[in-house]
Amino acid sequence: MKERKLLNQLDSIESILNDYSFEELRANDSAQLKNSFEVFKNCLEKMIFQHIPASSEQIGLSPDEQNVPNNKPLVFQDKTNNVTKLIANVSHEIRTPLNGIIGFTDLLKEDNLNQNQLEKVEAIQTASHSLLGIINELLEYSKLSEGLESINQDDFNFDSVIDNVMYLCDTLITSEDVVLKSKIDPGIPKILKGDPAKLSQILLNLIGNAVKFVEKGEIILDVSLKNQRNKDIYLEFIISDTGIGISQENLKHIFGYFKQADSYTSVNYGGSGLGLSIVKQIIDLLGGTIEVESELGTGTVFKFTLPYKRGDESGIPTNDFLVIDQFKTKNPLKNKKILVFEDNSMNQHLFKQRLKSWECKSYITDDGPAGLAFLEEHNIDLILMDLRMPGMSGFEITEKIRGHNNPKLRKTPIIAVTADITANEVENCSTFGINDFILKPFSPEALMNKIVRILENNEDMIQKEKEKSKMDVNLKKVNLKPLIEECMGELDFFEELVRLFKVNVIEFIGAYSVHLKNEDYEGIAFASHKLKSGLKMVQADYLLTIVLRIEELSKKEQNLLELKELKTAFLEEYGLVEEAIDIELKDFKNKKKD
Repeated sequence: MKERKLLNQLDSIESILNDYSFEELRANDSAQLKNSFEVFKNCLEKMIFQHIPASSEQIGLSPDEQNVPNNKPLVFQDKTNNVTKLIANVSHEIRTPLNGIIGFTDLLKEDNLNQNQLEKVEAIQTASHSLLGIINELLEYSKLSEGLESINQDDFNFDSVIDNVMYLCDTLITSEDVVLKSKIDPGIPKILKGDPAKLSQILLNLIGNAVKFVEKGEIILDVSLKNQRNKDIYLEFIISDTGIGISQENLKHIFGYFKQADSYTSVNYGGSGLGLSIVKQIIDLLGGTIEVESELGTGTVFKFTLPYKRGDESGIPTNDFLVIDQFKTKNPLKNKKILVFEDNSMNQHLFKQRLKSWECKSYITDDGPAGLAFLEEHNIDLILMDLRMPGMSGFEITEKIRGHNNPKLRKTPIIAVTADITANEVENCSTFGINDFILKPFSPEALMNKIVRILENNEDMIQKEKEKSKMDVNLKKVNLKPLIEECMGELDFFEELVRLFKVNVIEFIGAYSVHLKNEDYEGIAFASHKLKSGLKMVQADYLLTIVLRIEELSKKEQNLLELKELKTAFLEEYGLVEEAIDIELKDFKNKKKD
């Protein structure tokens, strides 16, 4: 049973943790890791015992506990809301502490461990990644069952995808008696349009299964161009192996949920029993078909077809993935100030240690308001934001940051860090102004890649804004020539009009601030209306545009956030307008003297 395997994995990890002395850690750090594992273990056991039925012998309940009326029908066998809730809880609650365990072992491996320590750390990682694989399969199953899985249509290099898959699968082969081969039709276009990630997922699952079940012989991937009409391309993939094979009886349900060919396969080769059902659903989603032929003791052949379109090489994004070793001589993150919003103590410690190893200056908080107050007083280069913070969520904290009256703080880059994310939350990330997101658990390389890329993009944007600002200063912000003509060249009269204009602006700023604080839309509209004639008089067209927008929103009594942003924009623009007025006034005075 799959629940038994999960519990065995837990026992395995716990045994290694107990045996390992953590000689490279202080006692407090060692305790943190063990406490995190306890949270993780208790959460998973709770999920299993509450939602998956089992006999008292299977799960070891005491006689008193056997009567607890909490066992429910097997929720995984139908597509009900219980499935989605269970998988979402499992994914988030387990992935968060699991991120701490995997991340901590990554840090430990970078230290000078002796051979015994290294073997135990690697054993923890192996068991943790195995458990993560099962959790990921459960999440994938949930998404497919509820229709939440999305299909991308991207240009990609077909040969590169196949090469990467073959390389990864080849690393799984531990026996010299097993050979992995590929045969690719040369007529297949180099660039295709479709979902390369889904293709990789299908191939990794099917070839990975073959690697698991072949003890001697060969595994062959054969891809051919089955049909081509204009831009429509149909590919046929055949994966054959000389493995243990599958009986005709078991072939009937091979694509079912939580199905293994037999108990021998389940016990000796492991797995959640979800892999092939996920493959079948993904292929169906992509508009393809799959079939299987097999014979016990001889081997298995999976054959599937997928439709693609001819792609365009110009549409392929460049791969700028970064490797930590590249920055040992030149570290782009050195002295960068990073604020982390994270409530899990183990992950707090992990972030602190990881960022310290990159020579960053890190600040950690589990309190939204406290973090916002810190941001107001310190210059931060980037924010790592846990979306599921207690009290104030990551989205709410981001909204406060993006609506702040400090323009520099408003533009601070934010990377969301979360154990799982729905399509709706991905859309919310964009809506709330989150720059990017990363899923727990993540590799150090993936995190560094995102941080470096976003910081570089932000620095480019700041530089462009500085250049634009310099250009804007040189643009003509006002035109006082008509006003001078109306003054008939009288300097005193002209100076008085300019003085009155400046007084009106100061009064407007004061009134605007008070009315905005009181959310007095009528007062804002009246103040804006009064200032329009003065702005038209000096022909400060851009400043007039801002005021007209303020008046429009206040009359509609909506969008208080934009009204706050417009106040900041007005103050910035008026500084340039006032400077331009003073320059023209000075020029007029000089001409009068001449």
